[in-house]
Amino acid sequence: MVLADELEEYTGQLDHQAVQSEFFDLETAKRTARLCRDLLAALPSEPDEHQHRLTQLAIAYFVLEEDAEDDNDSLIGFDDDLQVAVAVAEALGLKDLVD
Repeated sequence: MVLADELEEYTGQLDHQAVQSEFFDLETAKRTARLCRDLLAALPSEPDEHQHRLTQLAIAYFVLEEDAEDDNDSLIGFDDDLQVAVAVAEALGLKDLVD
């Protein structure tokens, strides 16, 4: 599956997941999804390996539900996902993408 497709598939499930868990932080999840989309959009048509891998890392970490803090069962479940995406944006010199 292409990275952008995986991101969109996961993002499309956020509203449903929020209904399933009282701890699901939909606002932070959507903010992280937007930042991941912006990172993808900011990639040049032929990114170097460093740019590609860092962007891939941010998106893969976001779509992985059971990472450092479980996304579905913790009030801070998406905080780590957002921190990773922000760190990637900053590492790529794209701090302007971070709101």
